[in-house]
Amino acid sequence: MAVPAAKVLITGSSGFLGFRTLVSTLEAGYRVLAAVPRKEDADHILSTPSIKQLPNLGSNLTFVTIPDIAADGSLAEAVKRDIQYIIHTDSPMTVSSTVTPDRYVSQIIQPLLKSTNNVLSAALDTPSVKRVVMTSSLMGIAPYRDLFELESFSSYSDDSPIPDPFTPYPNALAALCAGKAKSLAATKAFLIKNKPQYTVVNLMPSIVIGRNELAKTSKDLNQGSNQQVLRHLRGENVSTKLPSHTVYVDDVAKAHALSLDTEKVAKSQNFLLDSVGGPGVAWYHALDIVKKDYQDGAKKGWLALDGEQPSNRVWIDSSRNKAGKVFGIKFAGFDKQIRSLLDQWVQLKNKEAKDK
Repeated sequence: MAVPAAKVLITGSSGFLGFRTLVSTLEAGYRVLAAVPRKEDADHILSTPSIKQLPNLGSNLTFVTIPDIAADGSLAEAVKRDIQYIIHTDSPMTVSSTVTPDRYVSQIIQPLLKSTNNVLSAALDTPSVKRVVMTSSLMGIAPYRDLFELESFSSYSDDSPIPDPFTPYPNALAALCAGKAKSLAATKAFLIKNKPQYTVVNLMPSIVIGRNELAKTSKDLNQGSNQQVLRHLRGENVSTKLPSHTVYVDDVAKAHALSLDTEKVAKSQNFLLDSVGGPGVAWYHALDIVKKDYQDGAKKGWLALDGEQPSNRVWIDSSRNKAGKVFGIKFAGFDKQIRSLLDQWVQLKNKEAKDK
């Protein structure tokens, strides 16, 4: 009798990055227990072409409904279902600007810390778990001001020290950066204190861009990190700077699946995921792509040629390319990332126009 493939619990499976990670993990031959907040999210996932085309789907993909990963004991039962690995992608990359300053800690930072602790604690209580992969962010190692306000002379890498976030937080995004840094620090402290049987890989992507197969409407697509990109491509003159670094969603998803290989990635460590390194890209290049190849979308009012998105140059040590070397990934460039998003945007807009 064949030995069944190892089983992975993936949180955030119904999210933009979580779904692509789910697909990559199944394609790599693992069985997956996908955590979703609602049962209808599982039905939505099962309806996608990427999932439908996978072999042996019935035995390789199951679901568990967990409404709130940050709730006490949220993963206690799920990890008992023959889990050897956990991938925790249920960690926001963007945050609503409507959160008021008095709730930055309770609504942004504390949920991040609680969900991090829940994952690590559930794994600690489950002897079969040997690897936990955590989705962090460039925001976990680069301070808010370096990313969004002032060009920094600092250079960031996989092993950059975790910053001590300043307070008070000037806005919700600064609180999110603080939450990412605090979560990384909490993970490090947990490993030192508890010396668990498993190892932890922290993946730290820059701004994640690309097609979102779960998006059925243009409104669905215009969310999260993709929304940050689409704002100026739809004509908005954005005043807030964006960091000059991006990465393709498929590459980030593939890195999550490859992080499960405890022979290739033999110990606890961090990986910064970015497409170009160095000073990064200038956001006006995205507008150049629209001007060159998406004029029809602009004529129909779905895109614009006059939006503005200022860039904040951040330096990443590209000489190391640790993720590329270890995972064997040739990261897709900015052009492919933007075109992947714009192709789907125009496709959805066309469909919506025909359905009127």
